[in-house]
Amino acid sequence: MGKPHTRVCAETVFEIVEPDGTAPVDVGLVYDTRDPYAVAMELEIRDSRHPSVWVLSRSMLAEGLLVPAGLGNVQITPATPEFVLLQLGSDAEQASMWMSLPEIEEFLESTYDAVPVGEEESWLEVDATLQQILDAA
Repeated sequence: MGKPHTRVCAETVFEIVEPDGTAPVDVGLVYDTRDPYAVAMELEIRDSRHPSVWVLSRSMLAEGLLVPAGLGNVQITPATPEFVLLQLGSDAEQASMWMSLPEIEEFLESTYDAVPVGEEESWLEVDATLQQILDAA
């Protein structure tokens, strides 16, 4: 049996940039030790029945607090001492959102308490996952 898994969750509000100002977006941040390299962001977009879920690497989120990080569909850029700019996009749509730097830092610290940087690999259950795949075949 492996290590007991845990989830680190936080609720916050991002400010989506719109043509006439900004609008709040409720966001759930989720870190699960079953996928120790990733952070999920569940964005509650208004007029939508289901949240929009984006998964990005924990290291990219941390790096984006200090220097521009990411390529393509997800980019994070430090903007002010209090805010970081998150840009999400696809070919069809683009969205820019302000994230609170202190709230993201606090969330990341909680994830590091669960799985310190450099120890992510020890949380992967490769043998168990491989066995599940073989059993399903």
